[in-house]
Amino acid sequence: MTVGRESLTLVWFRDDLRVDDHEALTAARADGRVVGIWLRESRDASGLGPRPLGTAARWWAHESLRVLEAELSELGIPLLFAAGRGEDIVCQVVDDLGIDSVRWSRRLAPASRSLDARIEARLTEAGVAVHSHPGAVLVEPWTTSPQGGDFYKVFTPFFKATRDHEVGQVLPAPNAQTPPSDSWLESARAHDWASDLDGLGLLDGTATGSGDFASARTPPWWRTTVAEHWSPGCRAAAQSLRRLAEGVDDYADSHDFPGEPDSTSGLSPRLRFGEISPRQALRAAQDLPTVSEDDRHAWIRQLYWREFSWHLTYHIPHLESVPIRSEFAHFPYEDDADGLEHWRNGTTGIPLVDAGMGQLWQTGWMHNRVRMATASFLTKNLLVHWWHGEQWFWDTLVDADEANNPVSWQWVAGCGADAAPYFRIFNPKRQRERFDPDDEYIDRWLGRGPGGLPPAGDSPEDREPIVDLRQSRQAALAAYDQMKTEAE
Repeated sequence: MTVGRESLTLVWFRDDLRVDDHEALTAARADGRVVGIWLRESRDASGLGPRPLGTAARWWAHESLRVLEAELSELGIPLLFAAGRGEDIVCQVVDDLGIDSVRWSRRLAPASRSLDARIEARLTEAGVAVHSHPGAVLVEPWTTSPQGGDFYKVFTPFFKATRDHEVGQVLPAPNAQTPPSDSWLESARAHDWASDLDGLGLLDGTATGSGDFASARTPPWWRTTVAEHWSPGCRAAAQSLRRLAEGVDDYADSHDFPGEPDSTSGLSPRLRFGEISPRQALRAAQDLPTVSEDDRHAWIRQLYWREFSWHLTYHIPHLESVPIRSEFAHFPYEDDADGLEHWRNGTTGIPLVDAGMGQLWQTGWMHNRVRMATASFLTKNLLVHWWHGEQWFWDTLVDADEANNPVSWQWVAGCGADAAPYFRIFNPKRQRERFDPDDEYIDRWLGRGPGGLPPAGDSPEDREPIVDLRQSRQAALAAYDQMKTEAE
């Protein structure tokens, strides 16, 4: 690449693995020449930076980055790779490549925001311009607040306050530039910090940063089973968006029925990695001519639940490990290692729970109705701390992000930002009867979790439940009363 006096901008890709509707990339290309970079980041000693990716998410990131690299190449933009501490690497890249400015999409989690602020200050002091851009959410958290309050803590008021905010128009991919010379690329990739995609170790099954159980016991299932269900990357994401009507049509009535293959849009991992922007998703839903307003509203409401999760995550530090409702720090959870293991393995003897863990294990995804039932069973019937379930989902879900995953777990566990009472306990037997009456979901996934099938001749349906649902519900309510007493 012959830089000369033409401006050279580094675009730091994070969870925005696309070229369409990418404000940082569009602005960088308007300034001049562009080079991209993606980092497999590790948190520093003070805990700054993004949460390390779980196993399933690392597989998805690897495959999505492979597509992004090809998409950027068609625009003449090289994508570089590195692994380590974000502050050190970005500052070194800027120095080594003679970068004039850096652009990125804003991150909202507190630990990442703090890191970005530190990097910006360091680069600014060195005379390098830094620009952050929106793109992760429809409504940035600091732009809306309740009257007389600091931030919204209940979803419905948040939704009413934000659903009519103007979000702007979807941006096309930027114009192509002349590709860099082979010699420039060779020189850039010869630096000590540089790696190729395979060298990042995203598929090596180690260093998840999300607990000591999953990476040690998880085989390379992402290359055999999960890959049969998903095609990561912004190209496939665009195709999914064009088929959005299939996931939105009849959504209001069918989205809670896990046995129906088209009951959801399947866009959650696309949004998690930014293969499509939330603005693209919203505009696509708004432009569907063949779906009812009830179905459109119900689907868009779920999109804003994602917004609400990021709103909470922005305002509440350490949300992935600390209960939003502080009194739940006193909740008398059980140290039930056997129960937790049965839950992970899908061998609880509760068919809907075990089928859900089978779908998760085989596909890296679980239907949302079943997520709620499995999470409720762990936290309220087994009285296992929600953090253990959140960690397992973090490591095995392809769509687990720093907001939705912990916020949803806290919501189900009763310690989150929600006005509903603790005694909202999802009875998995009744959930099955109501939402899987013909056992389509059960028949498809039961016995396919990490615990596998029972001995030959037995049926997963015949497994003895590890806990009585009615008695365990009463125990959960008693534990809640004990917590309230201790918190007074």
